[in-house]
Amino acid sequence: MKLKERVLIPVKQYPKFNFVGKILGPQGNTIKRLQEETGAKISVLGKGSMRDKAKEEELRKGGDPKYAHLNMELHVFIEVFGPPCEAYGLMAHAMEEVK
Repeated sequence: MKLKERVLIPVKQYPKFNFVGKILGPQGNTIKRLQEETGAKISVLGKGSMRDKAKEEELRKGGDPKYAHLNMELHVFIEVFGPPCEAYGLMAHAMEEVK
């Protein structure tokens, strides 16, 4: 079973806070650790998820379905795989860690 969930990042309430940097951590170590601990695939997606703003805008306007997430609000995308009871447990753990 595959479960997917989007957790919105409150950038409008806290515009000065660097959520992407906090989630990724130095050299991506925080997100790697979260993925290892939870067994989930975790990605930061949406508007503001890329470091290069000009490139992000170019990709967003390009219309490629691969970059459709750039039209959405900034969010954390969590994906887990496994038998139903295990998948729901992994998802709950991953969501708890991300929040």
